[in-house]
Amino acid sequence: MTITKREVQPKARITYDEMEAFLTLPVPKEGEEYTLEELLALLEKNQIRHGIEQETLRKMLRERIYNKEVCIAVGTPVVDGIDGHFDYHFNNNFSKKPKIRPDGSVDYWSINMVEPVEKGQVICIISPISSWAAAVSGFVPGEDGMTVKGRPLPAKRARELPPLKGRGFTRQEDGNTYTSNMDGKIDMENDRITISQVYEIFGNADLSVGNINFVGDVVVHGNVTAGASVRATGTVTIDGVVESADITADGDIVLRSGMLGGSKAVLTTKANLYAKFVEYAKVDVRGSIEADAFVGCEITCGDEIVLNGKKSRIIGGNVFAVRGIEALVLGSPGEVATSIRVGVREEVLHQIKELEKKVETHQENITKIEAGLAKFERLGKERGIDYKDDPRRTELLRVKIQEIAAMAAEKTELEGLQREVEEAQNASVKAQKAVYPGVSIGIDELKISVQDMQERVQFVKSVDKILMMRIEE
Repeated sequence: MTITKREVQPKARITYDEMEAFLTLPVPKEGEEYTLEELLALLEKNQIRHGIEQETLRKMLRERIYNKEVCIAVGTPVVDGIDGHFDYHFNNNFSKKPKIRPDGSVDYWSINMVEPVEKGQVICIISPISSWAAAVSGFVPGEDGMTVKGRPLPAKRARELPPLKGRGFTRQEDGNTYTSNMDGKIDMENDRITISQVYEIFGNADLSVGNINFVGDVVVHGNVTAGASVRATGTVTIDGVVESADITADGDIVLRSGMLGGSKAVLTTKANLYAKFVEYAKVDVRGSIEADAFVGCEITCGDEIVLNGKKSRIIGGNVFAVRGIEALVLGSPGEVATSIRVGVREEVLHQIKELEKKVETHQENITKIEAGLAKFERLGKERGIDYKDDPRRTELLRVKIQEIAAMAAEKTELEGLQREVEEAQNASVKAQKAVYPGVSIGIDELKISVQDMQERVQFVKSVDKILMMRIEE
């Protein structure tokens, strides 16, 4: 192709990003006409090689579009790859914290720790990002682009999603759909899904149901009546009121409507307790406690106790928490005897000393045994006798193994108690509204009794005494 020699030549322009090219045709002399071949040659001379719209060029010639810049080439844009995503078909907004209503009350029904699923239920689908994504792959792989000059533009490549991690579900033949293998509950942590069994009672847990001892989670939608027992290796969630029953769990316990313990109820968990209220019960919680009120309870808490809501108070009983206790009101105008303690328990300090002595004794015994074994080794070399199967040496080895195992167990227990002491540092007691006479406050080994009603105070330890400090508004 050749470019016709003219006094004024057509002008081509390429944008800065090389993604568009424009052409301007000056008015030709009378009797002269532009040809498509001439224009294509001009574009080639200007390195415009890709995305040329020949129909636009023909239109310019046909309609004699002169002295007007027209877009005649468009590059191919890059389509960066986008990973697919898991479209979960269940509520994965698990919440352990109850919501505070606008009126200040606490909504324990907002706690969501058990999300039920049914066998065969679709729990997840690998979804395409857009309608033009490959439906099977579920992701946008990425498409290279090209400028109008023919310069390639590499796209960012997408990564295919790995299979869904976890257990209790099946990947279907299409490769994109996952379904539950069982009736149960679904958990999600760090993108790993676990479906496990859940024992669900839609009425009351009473004598007709019998005692419950379940490997997994338990959900009771009714009440738990007097004398019943509920034990679970997972969580326990009870919608109704709990009477004088025994509730034990390795996971969290949620009492949405509270407990009327009648001085016979027991609550035990290795995790946390969430309750509307608890009256006249023995409570042993390794984690933290959130509730509205405690009345006449014996409570041991390995973390902290926070009573929230409009009626948050502790009346009567003995309440202990390692890291601290906070409530609106402690005690009552009737001066009911109420013991509130935080920090390090005296029995813990005693246990630590006893365990330290035991560990030291075990170490001494092991050292003596090792000396005895070394003596057998030395005598063997001196006398040329192999004492490997000597009953005395065998007995020393057996005792050494026992001592090492016992010392390891006691070290583990000791480390746990030492962590409790560390966590108890700076423990305090807060009464955001009032504390009444009849309340005794203990922090570590120190103790004081409240003689007069106080408003908005915090009790903290300072060296060898407990200070009562005003909480600022």
